[in-house]
Formats: sequence, C-alpha cells, structure tokens
Amino acid sequence: MTKTVIIDGDWGGDEMQLAAVLLASKKVDVIGATAVFGNTTHDQVFKNAGDILHLLNANNIPFFPGAQGPGGVSLPEEGDGAHGANGVGGVNLEPTPAAPQKTDAVDFILETLRNRPAGTVTITATGPLTNIALALAKDPETMARVGDIIVMGGCTADLAGADVPVRKGNITPDAEFNFYMAAKDAAEVLHSGLPITLFPMNCTHQLTLTPEREKALRAALAANPAGADAVLGMMRAPIDLDRRKFNLSPTMHDVHTALYLLHPALYEGRKGYVDVTEEGKATGRTDFTPSKNGTVLVMEKVKDADKLFSYYLESVKKQVVVQKSASAPSLPKAPKPSSK
Repeated sequence: MTKTVIIDGDWGGDEMQLAAVLLASKKVDVIGATAVFGNTTHDQVFKNAGDILHLLNANNIPFFPGAQGPGGVSLPEEGDGAHGANGVGGVNLEPTPAAPQKTDAVDFILETLRNRPAGTVTITATGPLTNIALALAKDPETMARVGDIIVMGGCTADLAGADVPVRKGNITPDAEFNFYMAAKDAAEVLHSGLPITLFPMNCTHQLTLTPEREKALRAALAANPAGADAVLGMMRAPIDLDRRKFNLSPTMHDVHTALYLLHPALYEGRKGYVDVTEEGKATGRTDFTPSKNGTVLVMEKVKDADKLFSYYLESVKKQVVVQKSASAPSLPKAPKPSSK
C-alpha cells in the first residue's frame, strides 16, 4: 500500500537526504513540502525547498510557505550556523522552474487531512515543530486524523561530548537544535496525544558520513560529479560542529524519518512520555519517561547503519539529476576520528 507523505522541515541538506529516500520509493507518494524557519530564515528555507526538489527531479511536488518563527509570530534566535548562511552549506543549487505555492503550510496540512481518509497521511517533521503546533491549535480534530508524525528532534540519553563531558544537545549542552529553536511548540506537539515517532539525537548519531561512505557516494555519482559535489557539500556542512562537539563525522539526522517509514525493522525503540523544557537555561532539554501507555514511540537503536546508508545511496543515485557545473564550495577535509 502506498504511503502518503508531507515533508515538513527547515529545508537544507538533511531534508535533501530524507526527500531523496522518499521520492525514490514506489511505496511512497510525496504530496507536498512545507517550510519552517530553522537552519536559516524561513524565506531562504522556502527557496531551498523548491531548489532541492528540483535537484531531486521532483518539480511536480508543490512547496508551501510556513512559520517565520516560534509560535508562528516571533523571529527565531540565531542558530549555530551549522549549515551555513543559506542552509545548504554554501552549495549553489540550480533554481527550480516550479512556481511556489501561496497557500500557508498550516492550511495545506489541515486541508490534506480533511480530504484524505483518517490515518492515511504521514508527516515527517524535521525542523522546529511550529507548523505542526499551529495546525494543532487551529484544528485539533482534523489533526487527530493524521496517521503518524515522524519527528527528528531532542535527545533522550546522555551523549559523550568532545567539548564538555556530557551532552544532551548540539546547539547547547542541554538542547538539540530543533527543540531549542521552538521549545514551546515542541512541547505542545509531544503532549498532544497524536501518534508520534521520535528520532532523538542519541539515535541519529548512530549514522554518520564516514570517509568510507563519502567515497561510496562519490563512486555512486561518478557519472554526475557536479551532482556529487552538491550532495556532499550539503551533507558535510556540519563537519566542524560535529567534530568539535562530538568527535564525530557529519551526522545524518533527518534521513531516519524516511528510512524508518520504509524499513522500520532496522530500528528499536520504546513508547513513553517526552517532556521539553520550555524556558530558562535548559530551554529545549528533552526528558523521556518510558511507559507502555505513552503516545510517543522513541527510537533508540539503529540495528544496521551500513544497510541504512546503502538504501540512502541507492536513492541518491536514482534521484539526483545531472548538474551543469560544479555547484559546491570547497569541501572541508574529512575528519580524522573514526565514527560509527
């Protein structure tokens, strides 16, 4: 049975990865892409959405503008620049020929859920959860028709940090970026009772772009070297941050939301309740209480990272269109430490 999916996120290199996986599968029907502020400004994210879909030979997928800041009103705080000023690591993507949609992301999400059978639409949510929180506040009955919301955000276990002894986040020692940028919105969504599958950072850190995987990707796109430069430029954008804070190769975070949808047996998790600190020094901190009665399924283990990467590799090879010229900045050197 084909899965109907809306991709909601702060479109950048991470969303490129998950979109490639979904678009390459005959088991998935991506019906729309919604933008939310995050790695960079909303307007840049919105542009990136169209250009990334164009890179992935998906100009038929409509893309919609969304929240400009937390709560849909205020401007966000400065991020950490992990994905560069343009949100895609400085890569100059070929502009999409497709016209952007004018309908707001929240209205598109709600209209889709009203017009489709209950339980048949999945939303991948890989940026701040503001669009989802606004839709929930506007029409909770309609949002209850969603089949699943697969979220990348938070951190539910202590991680060893290269710069501090223990980390629960990548934007601060206590907080993961997406939840930090809109902590109240994240808390509202996670407390909503909606069916949510959460990929926290302690799970996503189990899949990284090692030098070996980078070589495999370049080999897979050997016939499209400029396309390989663009993809690797986006994927390697956070290399300095991940090395400095975690002693890791660039982490592949958001792609898990797509890989899980297609290959759930490659993950292990537990149900429970997830709390997000909404203000103060620990804003964005995630705390997980396991419970069989919980509504949030928290993924904690990747069973086979190499197999997951191979699925991603096949998807990128299939979807990335030939680029006319080199479109990426000079790539930073590969990290020295070995990572998972």
